[in-house]
Amino acid sequence: MRWVTRSFPGVDRTASAWLIRRFVDPDAEFNFIDWPEEELRPEHGIPFDIKGVEHGHRDGKCTFEVIVEKYSIEDPYVRRIADIVHAADIRDEEGKAPEASGLKAIFNGLRFVTGSDEETLRVGMLVWEALYSHFRVEDLKKELSQELEGLSKTEKLGHLKRILMGSRD
Repeated sequence: MRWVTRSFPGVDRTASAWLIRRFVDPDAEFNFIDWPEEELRPEHGIPFDIKGVEHGHRDGKCTFEVIVEKYSIEDPYVRRIADIVHAADIRDEEGKAPEASGLKAIFNGLRFVTGSDEETLRVGMLVWEALYSHFRVEDLKKELSQELEGLSKTEKLGHLKRILMGSRD
């Protein structure tokens, strides 16, 4: 399916696009418009993170949280990311997740160092996948502590990477 959002994607838009492609629509294509200057039209695609649309901010939630709720995504790592995206995207909420201010700064800067919205989205989706993997690895380290015991740091990292890469969807 085709999805559309505002140009110059930041924290919530990049995270939402990652979520859509990873958990909702693996074949998602993304389109950008200069809203509100450019009128939103049905042929642009399913809109997200645009004021007043179904997949947008609602009831104090950011777009990412609304999509998690709408598609009943129960993944615990997605839930952790939702807390971070909320804290980074909703005014005066940054203190609710320690990662929020750093990620907000990264995504605000990313808009200005990439050549296009598509490139911002591509790099941003990689950042969200990396954060998701970080949370998974932290749990794997605990789960596999005995198995990892005695391995060198390089061996541990290689083993964890093989497990993660083997379990990717």
